[in-house]
Amino acid sequence: MGTCPNCHHQNDGGNFCEKCGTRLTEGETVVSGGASAASVEAVRPNEHLEKAKNVSKLYFGYFMSLLKSPLAKGSRIGEEHFVNGLITIILYSLILPLSMYVALGDYGRYMDSAFLTIVIKPTLAMAVFVFLMSVFTFCAVKVVGVQVTFKSAVAKFGAILVPFIAVFVLGLLMSLFEIYEFVFVLGLGLFGAIFTAPAIVVMSYTRNIASKFDPLYGIILTYVASFIVFALILRGFIMNMIDGLGIFSSPF
Repeated sequence: MGTCPNCHHQNDGGNFCEKCGTRLTEGETVVSGGASAASVEAVRPNEHLEKAKNVSKLYFGYFMSLLKSPLAKGSRIGEEHFVNGLITIILYSLILPLSMYVALGDYGRYMDSAFLTIVIKPTLAMAVFVFLMSVFTFCAVKVVGVQVTFKSAVAKFGAILVPFIAVFVLGLLMSLFEIYEFVFVLGLGLFGAIFTAPAIVVMSYTRNIASKFDPLYGIILTYVASFIVFALILRGFIMNMIDGLGIFSSPF
């Protein structure tokens, strides 16, 4: 048993805390005179790998707990889960373009740098859009008059995205098996998150708050700002696809 010096969690074993990832064992490794510096360097990657595994384990637990009870667990999420919120935003932004790439299949060979055009660029654009949507939601909460930190709002926004990631994964699997109704599933995951996440986050902070500015108007303003950004990004994505396919390019 080891007690974490950061969160005081009782751990069964290992070098890192099961709850927060803090290193449990301190001190430098003693190397015998015959050991080389190369052997010391060989040990270090294992420590990083162990820490990465531990972080993955912690995130998986976080993800599954929110998948089971997104509203109950999400309402208690605070800024300590800010990094988990960012990871969730990135995952959410990746799966939609990846599903489209899988669905295109052999048609992708007609595009220049298909993976870059269909997956990488849209993922970055999607991540920017979702992050901005969380920023707009934070601003709506502040306008209502609630004292909340930016990290806390982003963490809670990311938590609400977890069930929609599951919807996206279902759409990805359907695209793999060429079930063409996957488009509707992906649409549900996209627009469901756009309409649901801001409203839930705003209402979770303003449920028992009396304010001259009604939370509903904050939610509406969030929708307006989000759809303006969404329209701009969608226009850029369509132009990017057209350029990749060379639809309007001259044959001469």
